[in-house]
Amino acid sequence: MHGINQYFNQPMMIEQNYLISVLSALLPGYKNNTFISQEKIDEKFSTKLSNEMSTFSDQGISRFPVVLNIIGPIIKYSDWWYTGTQTILNILKSLEMDERVSGVLFNIDSGGGMGDGTRELADFIFNMETPTIGYSNGLVCSAAEYIYAACKVKTLNPHASWIGSVGTYIPFANYDGIYEKLGAVFQDIYAPDSSLKNLPWREMVDNQNPALFEQMAKSFNDEFLYDIKRFYGDNLKDDGKVFKGDLYRPSEALAIGLVDELCSIEEAINKF
Repeated sequence: MHGINQYFNQPMMIEQNYLISVLSALLPGYKNNTFISQEKIDEKFSTKLSNEMSTFSDQGISRFPVVLNIIGPIIKYSDWWYTGTQTILNILKSLEMDERVSGVLFNIDSGGGMGDGTRELADFIFNMETPTIGYSNGLVCSAAEYIYAACKVKTLNPHASWIGSVGTYIPFANYDGIYEKLGAVFQDIYAPDSSLKNLPWREMVDNQNPALFEQMAKSFNDEFLYDIKRFYGDNLKDDGKVFKGDLYRPSEALAIGLVDELCSIEEAINKF
C-alpha cells in the first residue's frame, strides 16, 4: 500500500511548485502501479552505498568519504520511489560508528517535503562527530535546506538552481465533494467530550477559518527557524528575507552566508 507519507493537511516544508511537480509525477505511478516497495527502495539505497564503500576497500584505502544522495521529495518513510529520512537516519548511525568513514557528503537536489521526521534527521547530522558536507547542483529548498543547514560545511555548485525557502505551510485539501459525487454521504458525530478533536479541520471546513491550521504551521516553523539559526550561528546574515521563505541564487546565497563556498562536487569531496 503506497502513500503512507502525507502531503496535505499537515505542516509541509516544500516549495509549492515543487509539490505540484511531485504530485504530477506520482499520478502515473498510481495509475500504472509502477511504485516499488519500501524494502526495495531501502535495499537499492543501501546497496549503492555498500558498493561505493567496497570500491575503496578493494583498492586498499582504509579511510574514505561516502556520498549520500538526497534527491527528490523529503519524506519520512521510504515509499513510491524515494528514500525516507528514517532510513537515512539509520544508515547515518551506522556510518558514524564506522572508523573507515572519514566524512559524509550529502548530495542534495530537492524542493523540500514533509515537516514530520525532518528535524530528527537534521539534528542528528548537526551532532555527528564524523565531518559532514552539504552539496547541491540543483535545488536546496525548505526541508532540504533543513538537512543541508545541519552539515558542518555548506557548498553549492555555482550553476545550482535555488536555495532557501525557509518556511512552513499546510496544503489544505477537502475531498468530500469527490465522495459526494460518487453517492457517499458523510456525517461526523463526535463524543461529547471530544470538542477539540479535529478542531482545525472543522474550523476550516465549516467556517473557512484557517487560524488553527496557521498555529500548527507556526509550531513547526518556530522550530525550523530556531534550528536554522542554531545550525548557521553568526555565519548567516538576516537580510530581512531569508527567514521569511525567500529563494536565492548561488551567488546571492553566498553573499548572506547561506552557503560557505561555491564549488564542484569533486572539490567538495576533496575537503575531507
